[in-house]
Formats: sequence, structure tokens, C-alpha cells
Amino acid sequence: MPLLVLLVDLLMPTLIVLARPQQWVAGLVLGAGIVAVARWVGLYRRRFHLSVLDEMPWLVVMVAAGVGAATAISLLFEQPRPMDLGLITLTLLVVVLGRGAVYGAHRGWQARDPRRQTRVLVIGEDDRAVELVERIESRPGQGVALVGALVYGESVTEDLPVLGGLDDLSEVIRHRRVDAVVLTDASAPEPLLAHHLRRLPSGLQVFTVPAGYSLRLHGGGVLDQIWGIPVLSVTPSRLSGPAWWVKRGFDVVAAATALVVLAPVMLAVALAVRLGVGRNVVFRQRRVGREGREFVIYKFTSMRPESSRESAQRWNIADDDRVGPVGRFIRATSLDELPQLVNIVRGDMSIVGPRPERPYFVEQYSGIHPGYGDRHRVPVGLTGHAAVNGLRGDTSISERAHFDNSYIDNWSVWEDVKIILRTMRSVLGRHGR
Repeated sequence: MPLLVLLVDLLMPTLIVLARPQQWVAGLVLGAGIVAVARWVGLYRRRFHLSVLDEMPWLVVMVAAGVGAATAISLLFEQPRPMDLGLITLTLLVVVLGRGAVYGAHRGWQARDPRRQTRVLVIGEDDRAVELVERIESRPGQGVALVGALVYGESVTEDLPVLGGLDDLSEVIRHRRVDAVVLTDASAPEPLLAHHLRRLPSGLQVFTVPAGYSLRLHGGGVLDQIWGIPVLSVTPSRLSGPAWWVKRGFDVVAAATALVVLAPVMLAVALAVRLGVGRNVVFRQRRVGREGREFVIYKFTSMRPESSRESAQRWNIADDDRVGPVGRFIRATSLDELPQLVNIVRGDMSIVGPRPERPYFVEQYSGIHPGYGDRHRVPVGLTGHAAVNGLRGDTSISERAHFDNSYIDNWSVWEDVKIILRTMRSVLGRHGR
């Protein structure tokens, strides 16, 4: 259904391109502007309540943004204005009526065919869970079907069709068709819940019932509703599909360019390490990357060598007397990290991501700190959200995991740019390890 809505939104820009070939750039910009705003405000997400009237303010903004962008492009290239008032009005009408037709057809399909209904799994055991279950079950023709409920504790009300506990989440999703998960209980064990939700299949959406919704304390931020009960989308960002290729493409281009531009610097560092530290200019060590896969990381050697076993299990070397003046300098300026640009080009790492750790410590911390193992959902990075917030060296592991998972759950291109800029500021200020 989101694909049909996307086609409706692009209908008028496509007609403009076909009818006015000389203004094809403006037509493409119009379409891009419409789609960008619609995606930004969540108009292509799976939703329970579909209403063109509710969307109307955003549809006006969406068309206005596209028209504004197309007009700006036309002025820039000194072309005639691509759209007059009549054409703008027609574009808005096509979007509104087209979306209305798609929504109406979708509701009709859901009413006639239960297989097209959105199947919901409720997680919670409070009064809101009971109310949500009752509303879904009492209105079977509204396009939402109940899969069941998962609870946290052992005290369970008979009003809930309980399928098990949180540990059964993956099993329930695997054997029952679940389209969306709705969280209702604000007193849920958050670290454990987050750990399970991060492992949900891509495409499965997560919603939460905001606290105080009956008092209207949610501040008007409701994005959706299930028969009068407001729900907010909290689906984590997924670094997959187009987003993954954007990030990977940026990594390859940026790292390859940096290797060329910084080649003289790397040569100078290698010479300094050779003279000041020893013959082994490049240090190699096994680290844990995406999905727990191990790889060999490269660094400039900053200290005299020790046994591989001791190196793999020593946590902090900041005060190690084997770190000489050259080692202290390249560590303070993070110049020792430059060989990891090769790891990035090879695909072992990304420019931004959780910092890679040794297998010994990954195994140790994953069993102690909830969410530590969840860091490996994405490629590890040369720099990261935890690192730019000062969480390096002998700092809290649980805080590192929290910052890294927050980065993953809210990933965006702009977030990567911010972290890179903060890293550059830190390096120029010599705030290394």
C-alpha cells in the first residue's frame, strides 16, 4: 500500500515531465520535494488509522515544498515558471483524491479479506493492555487483528490472551504472522525490552501507547491511533536497504580519498614509529565487527610489543611505561588510527559506528551489561557516538553501550556528519586517549 501512495504522489510530477520535456528538471525536483516531506513526516509508514482529512495540513506542506523547490530550480536555470496556480491546485487535488481512493480501497480489502488485516501483538499487562485488546477484539472489521499478548511477570489477568513472556517474543513472531508490536506498560523492564526489540525482523513496526493518553498529556504528538487509543511509532532506524548503501558508499569514497590525501602524513608517522618504537610499524589485532564477525584491525604501533595473549586481555594501556614519546603523541592526536582507513575500504569497518573491541572483552561484557552485544548490529567505526562523548579508555561500559545503541536506533546521515565534525574538533584539540 505505501507503494501505491508513492505512485499517487508522483503522478503529477510525472505528467509535468511528460507534457513539458523542456522542464523535466523542475518536474523531478517537484516529485523529490513531495516525497522527501512525506517521508520525513511519516506518511509512508504502516499506519492503523488512514485519513486524508487528518493528513491534509501535511499534504499542503508537502505540495508547497515541492512547488517551491521546482520554482527555485526554474529561476536558477532561467526557465519559465513550471507551475501556475491552476496546476498547483490540480497537483494538490490529485494527491488528496488519489490518497483517498487508495485508503478507501485498502479499508475495503481489509474488511473483505482477514489476511490483509494488520496483525498486532500487544506487550504489556496493565489496564491499557486490557483496554487495547478489548477494543481490537470488539471491532473485527476495522482492519486490525489481535495475535495475542506477551507479559513481563507471572501475575496475569484473565482478560488478556497471553501467549508467553518476553523471552517468547522471537518464537511468537517466527510462528505467527505479526505485522506490528504495541507496547502499553510504562513500568516494563526497559533494558531487557530494548534488547528483544532490537532483534525484531526488518519491516516489523513498533508502537507505544503514550503515558497519560486518557488525560491528553501526550502534547499532541500522536502519529496514529487504534480505535481511539493513540499510539506513537518507536520503530528503530534500520541500517539496511538504501540507507545501508548510502552509508557504505560514503565510507568507501571518503576513506579512499583520505588514504590518498593523507598518504604523506601516514608515511611520516610510519617513519617516526620505525625510529621511535621499533620494526613493527603496523599493529594487527583481532576485533569483533558486525554480527559478531571477527576481523584484523590495523593501527600504527604506539608501544613496544608484548605477547599476543597479554595484548588481547589488557584493558587500559594509558599509563603503560612501554608507551614512548612517539606513541603518546600519535595516540593523543589519534594518528595511530589512520591505518583503519584500509579496514573501512575493505568493509570491515565504517567511518562512524561503535568502536571495535577485542573478542575477550566482548564475550565478558555481553554477559554483564544489557545491550552491549546489540552494538554489533551495525559495522564498527573509526569514531562513534560514545567516543565523541568522552567514553573511551577506562570509562563506563554500560554508558558506552547506551550511547552506541542510541546512535544505531536513531541513525541518520546527518548524525554521521555531526559525529565526524565533533571528531575533527577533538583531534585538532588533541583530546585523544
